[in-house]
Amino acid sequence: MQHCMEDADIKKLRKVLTYKGRQDLADLLRHSVSLLDESSTFGSRWYSRLSTFHIKSHPSVQEKLDSLSKKDKDEIFQALLLVYPLRDNEPEITEIIYYPDFDIDTTELVETKELDRISFEYIHEQIRKCNSKIADRDFDGAVTNARTLIESICLFILESKTKQKHDYDGNLIKLYKSVASLLKMSPGDYEDDNLRQILSGVFSIINGVSGLRNTFSDSHGSAPSKTTYKIDERHAILTVNLAKTITEYLFLSYEKSE
Repeated sequence: MQHCMEDADIKKLRKVLTYKGRQDLADLLRHSVSLLDESSTFGSRWYSRLSTFHIKSHPSVQEKLDSLSKKDKDEIFQALLLVYPLRDNEPEITEIIYYPDFDIDTTELVETKELDRISFEYIHEQIRKCNSKIADRDFDGAVTNARTLIESICLFILESKTKQKHDYDGNLIKLYKSVASLLKMSPGDYEDDNLRQILSGVFSIINGVSGLRNTFSDSHGSAPSKTTYKIDERHAILTVNLAKTITEYLFLSYEKSE
C-alpha cells in the first residue's frame, strides 16, 4: 500500500539535515515531495513493515541529486532514520528512491545558497519572476522573491569574499551590513554628505524590505499581523524595483572589489 505524505516529512528531514550541518542538502530538498511505500513484509521489530521512501523532485533538482556522492546520499538516509526511527508497529525504511516529477514547478523560486556565480542576467531573470507573480496578483509572493534575491546575492558575496560558508539566520539587516562593510558600501566609508545620505537610505530600504516581507509575505505563512493591512500591487512593484536596484548595486560593487 502507498501513502502520499505531506510536505511535513520533507520539512522534518530538512530540519535534521540542517541540525547535522548539511544545509546544502537541506536546501536541495526544499521543493521536493515524498511518498512512503509500506510493504506487507514484516521487518526486524515487532510488526514493523519494510518500507521504501520515495523523493520526487523537479528534473533540474533530480540531476543534482543523481550526482551526489554515496556519502551525501547516506547522510540523507541517516537523517531520514531520525525522522522515522526503528520502532514496533512502524515503517522500517530500508532505502530512498529518487525520481523526477515534471509537475513540481521551481521556476519562480530563488535558490538562496546554491549560486556559483552572479551576473546581471541572473538578477534580471529573478526580477522577471517577481514581475510574473505581480502579474498573477501574487503580491506576497513577489515580495518574498524580492527579499530572497537580495539574500542570495548577499550570501554569495559574503561567502566569496570570506572564502567560507556562513550559517544564515534570516537576519537580512545583519547580512547586508556584513556585505556593505566588505565592499566599502557603508555611509562611513565616504566623505561626501550626499553619498552618505544615499547609502544610509539603502540601509533603511533593507530594513523596510526585511520587515515588510516578515510581516506580510508568504514566507512565514498566512497568519495575520498586528495590522490588518495586506500588501497591494503598488507596494509589491516598489519592493521588487528596489530589490533590482540594490542587487545591481551590490553586483557592481562586488565586481569593482575583485
